[in-house]
Amino acid sequence: MASIHPVILCGGAGARLWPASGPQKPKPFLNLTGEASLLQQTALRLAAVADARRPILVVAAGHKALAAEQLAALGLAHALITEPGGRGSAPAIAAAALEIAAIDPQGVVLAVASDHHVPDAEAFAAGVAAGLPAARNGAVVTFGVRPTYASSAYGYIQPGEAMDGEVRASARFVEKPAAAEAADLIEAGWLWNSGNFLFRADVMVDELRSRAPGLVEAVARAREGGAREGATLALGSEFLAAPSIAIDVAVMEKTARGAVLGVDYAWSDLGAWDAVLAAAPRDEEGNAVQAAGAVVADSEGCLIRAPAGTRIVAAGLRNIAVVVEGDRILVCDLAAAPSIKAAVAIVEER
Repeated sequence: MASIHPVILCGGAGARLWPASGPQKPKPFLNLTGEASLLQQTALRLAAVADARRPILVVAAGHKALAAEQLAALGLAHALITEPGGRGSAPAIAAAALEIAAIDPQGVVLAVASDHHVPDAEAFAAGVAAGLPAARNGAVVTFGVRPTYASSAYGYIQPGEAMDGEVRASARFVEKPAAAEAADLIEAGWLWNSGNFLFRADVMVDELRSRAPGLVEAVARAREGGAREGATLALGSEFLAAPSIAIDVAVMEKTARGAVLGVDYAWSDLGAWDAVLAAAPRDEEGNAVQAAGAVVADSEGCLIRAPAGTRIVAAGLRNIAVVVEGDRILVCDLAAAPSIKAAVAIVEER
């Protein structure tokens, strides 16, 4: 049976995870929920997928050393494609698809975000296996998570007609609806859009050439003008001529090959501190304490995070995040956590 080519997209600044996430060490490289970074957890999850080759990481040139260091710490072989600047998920996927298509045109690509939380690796691998027949037959499969609550933080996919096994055509997309609309969509059987995909390399290249020819041309020139050293391809500056666009907008909302596989495993994109609290280990009072020596008294549903050596006393708090990183401190109501981006922008301007 043909092997699977995993691709890990290492973009995402994690602006809502200030002050832990920043330009030097953005969200994928942080340890938010366990003993490993989100990138490391993703790589280990992919290693458990049957017939998976070594992963290809698409990463900013400035984070190349950090990415390599974190995977080397796990003893995992990998390849790197470095970007001279971020242009969104569509150009990143185009670079990986072109690279794989050059050696294995009909090879199946498993493209995943580096910064999502999926604790059940076995269930994830089972989902990949369920989506493989449709992907091999030319579908571009999205993993659609069955919602557990009406979230306005996620996009939604409407499953359409049956295609191959449990895979259905993707009928419509709605991006981050209001809570009331999200509840209606869930009632109607819509799924969360996980932003993880399974497709043949040649199919994705064809779709991108059809839907976004200028994008593919820019990425192809960046490959030709890039530099290769061992298992690393440094894309040339031509990459910056590609439009900055998400793969959903460039391809998935337009293609006739779009498909969705409903999955039931726990999933979160850890978009803000309230999502981190929900995914992290918690004590009997629902507190996630990620600070050695912190004293937490008479507090419930709080996230306390600080580096070793920081003395923190939290008393009488309810649903509050306290996050310390160097000389930067965040204190916020967790209900407002998804909205801190604007406030952080003011801080960064100052």
